[in-house]
Amino acid sequence: MVLLNRVQELKLQLPNEHHSISQYVEHALHSIDNFVEQHRQFVAAQALYGEKINGTEERLFRDTISEIKAQLVATLEKTVEDFAHRGDKHWKNHYQDGVE
Repeated sequence: MVLLNRVQELKLQLPNEHHSISQYVEHALHSIDNFVEQHRQFVAAQALYGEKINGTEERLFRDTISEIKAQLVATLEKTVEDFAHRGDKHWKNHYQDGVE
């Protein structure tokens, strides 16, 4: 998966004592994937029992899930940038509460 590869790349940029941040994002992505699989199984069961599946709703569900996963990785990227610029007086942190 592309997002997990990106998380691994970002993990290498974090200080060793903060690698758990990237592990959290990995766990969250796996959790979302498990949720998507449960949803897929539920929808498949509904279809087997004759329920009509709304394709537009399913597409919206998938698009929303993709956006959530992308936002998780984007947040990790901003956090890594803040770590990389720690001590730089000209850098404006993405998160005002800091990264410590």
